[in-house]
Amino acid sequence: MAEDSSISVVIPAYNREATIETAVRSVLSQTRPPLEVIVVDDGSADATAARVEAIADPRVRLIRQPNGGISAARNSGIRESRGNWIAFQDSDDEWLPRKLERQLATLAAATDDPVAVYCGLLITGTADDPATGRTGRQRIAYHPDPAVTHVSGHILPTLMATNPISTQTLLARRQTLIDIGMFDTSLKSLVDWDIAIRLAEQGSIAFTDEPLVIQRFTPNSITRDRAKRVDSWIALLNKHSARFEQHPKAHLFHLHRIAGNLRHMGEHKRAAPWFAEARSLAPLDPRMALLSILNALGISR
Repeated sequence: MAEDSSISVVIPAYNREATIETAVRSVLSQTRPPLEVIVVDDGSADATAARVEAIADPRVRLIRQPNGGISAARNSGIRESRGNWIAFQDSDDEWLPRKLERQLATLAAATDDPVAVYCGLLITGTADDPATGRTGRQRIAYHPDPAVTHVSGHILPTLMATNPISTQTLLARRQTLIDIGMFDTSLKSLVDWDIAIRLAEQGSIAFTDEPLVIQRFTPNSITRDRAKRVDSWIALLNKHSARFEQHPKAHLFHLHRIAGNLRHMGEHKRAAPWFAEARSLAPLDPRMALLSILNALGISR
């Protein structure tokens, strides 16, 4: 890759004193060293900042700000960054040593001038299932799901159906991130999906098919908050409505899932218009009709 390939790494952190050092050191130990590691302490009430300050490496920069959420923290890091490329790490996850090296090799081999590259993610830990009420199930999985086949290049069609990109696997051009307005601070979750859609609108996205990031689910992982996730799903669908409407099958899937989640949460009134819109796209679907009737009767299960 002939252009400047300097990399700034942005790590938002909120009350992560137990894990932040491991996350930072996994970045510092990369075989392809980054230019800098910017940790944005988003109003932590614990010793997160002190743990970062104790790391004796001149590449580590600490920014403190009042709590504004993960997207605001990432945006602060982007604005402060000096690298031509920006990678994102989460404060409770770990990179394997060759992550940046392998991603830069993928970019160098690409012929379509990608705006970003991401890699595989190994998910470990326990996960709750809000649909069944089961808790503490051990989980080990590779993301993106191998069943998703179109994962590199111009991947907007894939992103209309599902999101193969998790933010801590992403390495993106700094200028492109700025051009698209960085992260959406109005979304409470699914920010990785939103940024992936907006990046994909700018050009191709490359993929390194290796598990180079380890994600550990923890009790306060935002992806576990079902209500926030559904609200963000609705916001995402509304924000990119023109795009989703160009892909009717994916659009129907999302309408169905939003309606179903609201019904299971007992929010039957909110679910009704989503069922109605789904039925307008699939008027002959008997299952959709049945679920709509159950929702109208106030039956959640």
